[in-house]
Formats: sequence, structure tokens, C-alpha cells
Amino acid sequence: MDTLKSLLLGLVFMPPLIGGFTWILQRAGPWVPIQLWAFFLVVALFFMTIYPVVIAPLFNKFETLPEGTLRTKIEELAGSLKFPLKKLYSMDGSQRSAHSNAYMYGFFNNKRIVLYDTLIKECSDEQVVAVLAHELGHWKLRHTPINFVMGQFIMLTNFLLFAAMRNAPALYESFGFRDSRPAFIAFLLFQYVVSPMDEVISFLTNLVSRCFEYQADAFAVQQGKGQHLKEALLKLEEQNKTSMNVDVLYSAYHHSHPQITERLRAIDAALKKDS
Repeated sequence: MDTLKSLLLGLVFMPPLIGGFTWILQRAGPWVPIQLWAFFLVVALFFMTIYPVVIAPLFNKFETLPEGTLRTKIEELAGSLKFPLKKLYSMDGSQRSAHSNAYMYGFFNNKRIVLYDTLIKECSDEQVVAVLAHELGHWKLRHTPINFVMGQFIMLTNFLLFAAMRNAPALYESFGFRDSRPAFIAFLLFQYVVSPMDEVISFLTNLVSRCFEYQADAFAVQQGKGQHLKEALLKLEEQNKTSMNVDVLYSAYHHSHPQITERLRAIDAALKKDS
């Protein structure tokens, strides 16, 4: 059923996206990079708005977290940080996997928090709150808007490079297009040409992401949740069945999050510093 839903969503959204993209490529002229960037900026904001309220409920069931000690502790933490929490949900993530997590979404003063039911089931209330202290650290330190701006800058840079290369005969001739220069094909060929640069960008964005994870962990320690966060991370690592100890260089290149042993050492260091 999920596969069918995904297929139907693709049939609904992909034609206008590809059509709009191709139309801009064919008609924008020298302003093509700015117009393509503006088009995908609008698309990104559109999906950020509709995904949690329209698309996600098609695949998972969301229920308001009932009154109780866990809800009270979460609301107290959010209030202490002036986080504008409007709604608090649990999600039936266990229907599809044993993966545990928590996340937040919403624009401006309309924030919502979602807890996986597996997280609630496997962790104590204090451990769940510690995980949320980490997530709220991302919000307090503005990691999400920084990542968004960084992504938009990378995308605009890509479009500017494409505009500089799209009329180069070698781009087409190298792939056998000697008599025609299809606009959409030109962009696909460009993606192959810049793929080595994409690897470098991916590595750099992973470095930033890993730095943000350490900062969010440190923020949770500052809220007095360090020990419970360590306990929660170990439980989540076991539940999510990820590798406990990965080569440092491999992890730095391939993973957007530090490995569990690195995070635990950093949390211990932060706890000693605070004590």
C-alpha cells in the first residue's frame, strides 16, 4: 500500500515539477540560474508546509500525546527554553520499523513535536526528554535555518555553473549529442560532469552536520540532561541496529552524524566541564 501511495504522489507532483523546470530551461535566457533557484525555493517551501500535515499522515498515524508525566516534562522543557510548542504528537513508527526518533516542525510560532512510539516504549520519560533537549538544541542554535540557507546557496551555485556550461559544445559532443542540444538533457549531462564536486560538497556538509550534532548534545548537557541522553543514545543505537564502532575516517566522509562512541566521549567531556 505504501508503494502505491508513493507512486500516486509521484504521478501527482512529478509532472508539474519536471514541466516547470523544463519550461524555465527553455525560456529563461540569461536569467535561468536565478529563475531555477527561485522555482525550487518555492517548491521546497511548499513541501516543507504540506509534508507534515498532508503527506506524512498518509503513511503514519499521528495521535495527540495523552496527559501524563511525559507530556508535563516535555512542556516544562519547552517552556523553559521559550519554544513555541503548539501540539505534541506520538507517531506509530513501529508499524514499519523498530527505528526510534523524535522531530519537530512548523514555521515561526507554530511548532509541533512528534515522538515515535518506539521511543516512548523503549526509553524512560527522562530519556525521552533528554532526546528532545538535543532536538531543541538544534532549534535554539538555529541549525535548521542555517542548513536551509546553506542548501539554497549550494543549489544556486550549481545553477550558476550550469548556466556557464550549458552552451559549451563540448558538453553535448562528449556524450554524443552533436546535432541537437535538448535543454533537459543538458542539465542531466551537467550533473555527471560536476559529480566529483558534489562529493566534496557532501563531505563538507557532513562536517557541518556532525559539528551541529556535537553542539546539540552539548546543549542537552547544559540543560542537565547529559546522563539521560547517554542512556537514550545507547538504547536508540541498539534499537536502530547501527554500527557501534566505525572507522573514524570512513565515518567522517560518509556519515552526517558522529558515531555513538564519539558522541558519548564528547558528552562525558561536557559533563566533566560542567561539574
